[in-house]
Amino acid sequence: MRLRPELVRASVRSLILASIACLWAGTGAAYDQDASVHGNYRGQCRRLTKQIDYYNEQILPIAIERGNRAWEDATNAQIKRLWHKRADLCPKYGRDRTRMQRALDRIREVNRLLAQAGRAAAQYFTGGALP
Repeated sequence: MRLRPELVRASVRSLILASIACLWAGTGAAYDQDASVHGNYRGQCRRLTKQIDYYNEQILPIAIERGNRAWEDATNAQIKRLWHKRADLCPKYGRDRTRMQRALDRIREVNRLLAQAGRAAAQYFTGGALP
């Protein structure tokens, strides 16, 4: 018994379409918003968090205890670099960084207003003798 060529072509086409559909559905099911679980940066968020914790809990106290200011500054700079790298790679931590930047902007604005009010009060109480 011989198969007709048009039936073979049709079955091959349907098999290719079915496999493409299965692959496409599988990629959608594997997607997750948390980059530490799925995606290009799998595991890096967790690794960076562990590194940040290690520097904060192990290295920084030793530098402070020994009174080595250069080591302490370098450790703080390394923690800051890791923190920003984690915020760039991981959406969850990126939102935290944005929230913190907004809070810092508000604090700077309040400090500016307090300084302005302090200068005005100093001028008032000194009769304009101070600038």
